[in-house]
Amino acid sequence: MKKKQLKQLAISLSAGAMVGYAGMQLGRSLGDFIPTAGATQKLLTLAVALFATWFALAFHELAHLLTGLAQGFRFQLFVAGFFGVRRHPENDTIQLYFNTDMQLFGGVAATLPRAQTNDLARRFARVVLAGPLGSLSLVLLGSLTTWALSDGASLSIRYLAYFSLVSAVVSAALFLATTLPRRTGMFFTDRARYFRLISGGKTAQIEQAMLELIAFFQAGKPLEAIDMAQVDLIREDPDYALYADYYAFYHHMATGNTQKALGAAERLSQLADTMPVAFRAEFWKEVCFAAAYLRQDAAAANEWWAKIERQLAKRGDVPVLRLKAALHLVNGRMEEARRLARQGLDQLAQKTMRNGSEQLEFRLLEALAQ
Repeated sequence: MKKKQLKQLAISLSAGAMVGYAGMQLGRSLGDFIPTAGATQKLLTLAVALFATWFALAFHELAHLLTGLAQGFRFQLFVAGFFGVRRHPENDTIQLYFNTDMQLFGGVAATLPRAQTNDLARRFARVVLAGPLGSLSLVLLGSLTTWALSDGASLSIRYLAYFSLVSAVVSAALFLATTLPRRTGMFFTDRARYFRLISGGKTAQIEQAMLELIAFFQAGKPLEAIDMAQVDLIREDPDYALYADYYAFYHHMATGNTQKALGAAERLSQLADTMPVAFRAEFWKEVCFAAAYLRQDAAAANEWWAKIERQLAKRGDVPVLRLKAALHLVNGRMEEARRLARQGLDQLAQKTMRNGSEQLEFRLLEALAQ
């Protein structure tokens, strides 16, 4: 490990130790602020604690989100507990929704780069760092607020002090959880991802290539023009190989290379079950489509659909309509396949200009409609 990285790690560990100690001291003071005189106060105290916990989660993710928007990235997703905001897959608008994916309850914020630039890794590193710094700032703010209100006699002041204290304690835990371990599930923690982005060498090159590939898709360029050298570089990293195959699948579909598209789909089928189901469905919908349309294997296609039906059954965006049409086709329901394919074509016909992904969808839907 380089000297610079060791220094940065030492700073992170020191900050984590200080935050952990402060959180422990704050936690010991909880009893001084908990109003518990009667059942009503106890219920309200529980409600305040739950809201403060949600607030700390949302604050952490909001720091990621706002920093991403400040970097010029495009909003995609924000989740904290049951509360979710996302870019609608059908009409590209922003919508509120009720999150039911337990794996996302801890919070997630996603902003995506719009253009391929040489400084994407550096800019995204700021986005990653913003979360822990946001939690650290809430630890300090909550602690100071609690201290300032510690002598308050009224019930409302005690509840406000209690809210500040719980927010600070939860934020301290979030700071430690996103800086000390290397992973949470199959994802890098903020600290680990930050060091990958700024480390230099091959790891940073892979991170830059990954961000450029995302920006390529966001820019709507023809999928035939994907730089497969970048895809091959990303595939060398076992943590990102899945994403490389996801983009490779679209490239091979666009260029008409069925065998390579099937190979990419086969690798996507090996996705770990630890990935959140909403994310997993986006990958597996192409595995299902490959089984139905490329291999024309009804049994395999139906088996894959059973795994993602709950997430996709009610969606009517073009990629899902294309998948549903292929499923009906491979199961011999020709008229329903044509109807869904035409429905997707009607959606695309409303666009004056089609981006690279939409051009591929148009060709596939035309084939299914016939």
